[in-house]
Amino acid sequence: MKHFKTLVVAGAVSLVCGGLASAGEFDDVELKMLAIGDTSVTRLAPIVGEFEELTGAKVQIDQFPYPGLIDKIVIEASANTPSYQLMWVDSPWVGVLGESGALEDLTDLVKRDAAEINLDDIVPIQLQENTWQGRLLAFPASGMIWHQNYRKDLYEHPDEQAAFKAKYGYDLAPAQTWDQYIDIAEFFTRKAGDTLAGETLEKDFYGNAQAYSRVAGAITHDFFPIMRSFGGQYWDPETGLCAMDGEAALAAAEVMKKLVAFNPPDYLGLMWDIRTGYMERGETAQSSYWSVRTVRLTNPDEAVLPTIGEAGYAPSPTGDGNAQPTMTGALSFGINSKATEREKEAAWAFIKWGTSRDMMRRFANEGSGVSQFHKSILSDAGLQEKYPYYQVLLDTQENAQRRIFHPFYADVEEVFGVELNKYMAGETESAQEALTNACTKINTRLKVFPQDMRLRWIADPKAEIFN
Repeated sequence: MKHFKTLVVAGAVSLVCGGLASAGEFDDVELKMLAIGDTSVTRLAPIVGEFEELTGAKVQIDQFPYPGLIDKIVIEASANTPSYQLMWVDSPWVGVLGESGALEDLTDLVKRDAAEINLDDIVPIQLQENTWQGRLLAFPASGMIWHQNYRKDLYEHPDEQAAFKAKYGYDLAPAQTWDQYIDIAEFFTRKAGDTLAGETLEKDFYGNAQAYSRVAGAITHDFFPIMRSFGGQYWDPETGLCAMDGEAALAAAEVMKKLVAFNPPDYLGLMWDIRTGYMERGETAQSSYWSVRTVRLTNPDEAVLPTIGEAGYAPSPTGDGNAQPTMTGALSFGINSKATEREKEAAWAFIKWGTSRDMMRRFANEGSGVSQFHKSILSDAGLQEKYPYYQVLLDTQENAQRRIFHPFYADVEEVFGVELNKYMAGETESAQEALTNACTKINTRLKVFPQDMRLRWIADPKAEIFN
């Protein structure tokens, strides 16, 4: 262990010598980060002492629950003397944070240090995810896609393959359409005492696990990727108003409604991490979610599955099986615009250190894993063998669209979360009623703003760093 630590520190020193910072350069600076327990943070938090040793800057990372974190960031950014200089940022937040001026524009810093940070090696959509009106407001620490995870060992079991073919008339394989996905969910839903892959189940086994909670709009994090996989869009390009009640949105809501029967009984309360726990424990056949949690499926310290079976990975199904742009996201680090200039310098040094290609490769080699965003890491043959989902991450982002990034994102998340949850619970009669109610509430708020402003809010100009 001592030898390993020496190698780690030696590697970190090489980063400093390579230009990320100078030893002792920030002895006078103390930084605090407002964050959550995402893998981009939990992998880094235990080793921040290395950054202090290398640069002199002290770093404290405070981890809070996801619900309400955006509000904490907005409050911090409005303070003249903020407590936090570094911010963990979910990419849909860049609209509201960009309009309010909460985050430092990193464009010039990234252009200046392009060679240092291996800018050309970063998947472009992961950078675009962090822009607002062409300005880069945060830097990716974990790049992700929304895709399907499944029990590869069960899909390849000959008894299960034969039974599936006999029942549905086609081969058991990762779903390409949502109809297939629903068939697979139905097929693998079993009761305690039933047989699964030749073994008698001691407890119920679920065909699927999705998020249906209305808390912080968790259900919307599943609904919107499915809507997009049917070709749907968030906004009317002519008016800038809500378009999330059309045919694609209806199809997505109906898919989620049909999957209820094959979900765990606590489906209405499933948040992101609770939902992914079913796959991590090997208690569900499939579950579609963000790759930021997929990294746990190969790590026996974080998941039971690798000790009892094997996970498989595939792109998200689509409405008709034809390709649709993958829904991407980025979990990133930003700098509070109200920090002092000295703090901003140290914060940028920390971001470069904590998100560097060398650091990301280190995490991959250690086996802890992060949802990667460097092309050279994702395409590494040895790492692809270790982390099979790397190939899916790499391939699907060639045809990708970013997540919703509107200044009213928090409103959309809350309103659609409540309305969709009510429909799934049977409190609302139809999907159309739920979606119309949600769009009406959003449009009531948007219509007080001029149309040209609404259209600017939905525009996505290319990041200036690419010029």
